[in-house]
Amino acid sequence: MACFTLMVSVAQAATFNVDRIVVQGLQRVSLGSVLAQLSVREGTLADDQDASRWLHEIYQTGFFHSVDISRDGGRLVIDVVERPAIETIEFDGNSSVPTTTLEAVFADVGLATGEIFSRSLLENIDLELEKQYGAQGRYNARVDTEVIPLTRNRVNVKMQISEGPVARIEQLQMVGNSVFSDAELLAIIQMQRTGSPHIWQWMTKRNQFAKAALTGDIQRLEDFYFDLGYLDFAVDSQQVSISENKAAISIALNISEGQAYSVAEVELTGDLKHLTAEIQALVRVKPGQIYSRTDVATDIRDITDLLGEYGYAFAQVRDVHQTDAPSQTVTVTYQVQLGSPVYVNRIIIQGNSATNDEVIRRELRQLERALVVNKNIRTSKSRLDRLGYFSQVSIKTQPIAGRNDLVDLVVSVVEAKDSQLSISGGYADGSGFFGELSVKQTNFFGRGVDFSASVNVNETTQNYQVSAENPFFTLDGVSLGADLYYKKSDYNQTTFSTYATNTVGGRLNLGYPLSENQRLNYGLGISRDELFINTANAPLEMTDFAPDYRNDYDIITGRVGWSYSTLNGTLKADDGASVRSNLEITMPPGNLRYYRISLAAQHFTNFAENLALRVHTDLGYGQGYGDSQLFPFYKNFYSGGARSVRGYRSGSLGPTGTGQSNSPVGGNIKLEYGAELLFPTPFATDQRAFRTALFVDAGNVYTDQCHADNSSCSNGVDLAEIRYSAGVDLTWITPIAPLSFSYAWPLNAQVSDYTTNFSFNIGISY
Repeated sequence: MACFTLMVSVAQAATFNVDRIVVQGLQRVSLGSVLAQLSVREGTLADDQDASRWLHEIYQTGFFHSVDISRDGGRLVIDVVERPAIETIEFDGNSSVPTTTLEAVFADVGLATGEIFSRSLLENIDLELEKQYGAQGRYNARVDTEVIPLTRNRVNVKMQISEGPVARIEQLQMVGNSVFSDAELLAIIQMQRTGSPHIWQWMTKRNQFAKAALTGDIQRLEDFYFDLGYLDFAVDSQQVSISENKAAISIALNISEGQAYSVAEVELTGDLKHLTAEIQALVRVKPGQIYSRTDVATDIRDITDLLGEYGYAFAQVRDVHQTDAPSQTVTVTYQVQLGSPVYVNRIIIQGNSATNDEVIRRELRQLERALVVNKNIRTSKSRLDRLGYFSQVSIKTQPIAGRNDLVDLVVSVVEAKDSQLSISGGYADGSGFFGELSVKQTNFFGRGVDFSASVNVNETTQNYQVSAENPFFTLDGVSLGADLYYKKSDYNQTTFSTYATNTVGGRLNLGYPLSENQRLNYGLGISRDELFINTANAPLEMTDFAPDYRNDYDIITGRVGWSYSTLNGTLKADDGASVRSNLEITMPPGNLRYYRISLAAQHFTNFAENLALRVHTDLGYGQGYGDSQLFPFYKNFYSGGARSVRGYRSGSLGPTGTGQSNSPVGGNIKLEYGAELLFPTPFATDQRAFRTALFVDAGNVYTDQCHADNSSCSNGVDLAEIRYSAGVDLTWITPIAPLSFSYAWPLNAQVSDYTTNFSFNIGISY
């Protein structure tokens, strides 16, 4: 408390009557705020000795720098000097801690714009900031504060922060280990000694010290030893030494390993009701094996999941193990408390400002008044994720006070953009620069109906399409959709200048659910194709086709498809699998007779958050039927490009035609496969907005319809002709539109192959 002067007029009488209370010096603080804190009131008797209590009451408000109290007869005069108000708080020099975080911390303690300034509180925060930076390993961090007085009793607060570098780990050693070498233990933990500079250590920053990293590594060591049965393992002490310049750290961990314990007995306790046999079947820990914490944790998780499938949502499973040091054995006991079966009281949906409740409810497999089944909740979340209507979905149970057998199910969603006008542009392998204008309305009027209209223009083609689909045309999930499209191309601008087509048509699509994750799809389409062949450059495979058939073709196509999906999302999926297969066949009275079979599949193996392995394949086969077995060349499969085998120009792989141009003609057989390692995007603070992958692509197209004059063509699949590439792909999902980059290296390109490395795609939405 600031020093103050107390002036009291000494009266002859010990008490006096307070006729009036006068407060002088108020600026921002109201008179009522002061009087409300005083225990004295006008018209009451008071004693001069009460002045110290009045002073304390006024200072307790925290509004005033100094307070003087005097008496003039029956008048009580209080002179105050208000503390200054904070006009602005500025931060400079902070990079590891965002300004928004600092502002929130200051606001929580009452240091924000418009608040009363307190220097003592500011000094305490300065010290706390330096402690926080020290926890990050920034021991040279310094915070300098400047308070600038302004007019009208205001101040600006400027925080000059010098974060300094993070202290690097120069020495890291284990003391007391004999079973495992230093090298084995150092490979387990995340921290690393600073070695010769290399890109991975610079990216991961694993040689920079932080207290949280040390705590995490001690836990990793404990997990490692406990997984191998060393239940007496302990980190007895840890020495962390800082160099004089506070830039280097030396760490020594003193450990006790003990001996490995084996499992003597496995017991199940609790009222297991009729589930004893099923629970015992899940237990993987067996007598005689070395104790493993991971195996025990897996057993607990599996048992808990099993109980959740029977409605015991609040069941508890605990591991209570007892060690016997002389025999180096451990008895593992799983204590199971089932509790009461839990039912859903009601389903509460939150966050859906545009989407109707019914659109969400029809995807839910956990119903009201039914037992809480964990599998049904997980399935419900996956189905909502796959809709593409929401950027975030969470489903949680909410206990009801006084009831242990009822919960509310809270479904919280964050809606993605359901409509947008987008203008995008970019560069794609083989087709050069392109532009696109599209209007897309997903979840039309919140009813779960998708509508889109798009115009796509590049150097070779113009595509126009209008589509609509109702995934719940009937209550049992039968979908109905329709497409209208027009495609125009110009062979004078195509990469290989051989042929072009103009196509106009439409499709009617009907889908039928077979099970939770499977659907049958039927389609009927009609189109008219106009074929133009550049006789100067086109190979015989193309020029010989037109005389046999006319240049205009009316085509009626029937389609049957089967799809399966357990993916946990759309663009950011990293778990589950999907398969799509289609049979497309032309029918009379159309002019062409052919069929095409395609199969596309992918599978994700999830290792951790933002870390997964994706393997995928894309297969296709086409053949003519009827009077001619010839498959139309312009319906061929093509390989190479951004969505195929990256590193090779779009559509450039596969057989080449007969003639001077030696142009790729595609093939009626397609074989592609590959793998992607999805990993956290370096330097990205919000991983939800990024998707980064290292990839290996492989594939080619083949034919079993070689032209008689093409001596370089061989019928059938030759695995030796598979082309490979490897590279890195980055997708940034911005709030406006996606931005994608990929860089690929062809691994076994031949001299005649058309290769390319880089492609990108930029979209801008308004």
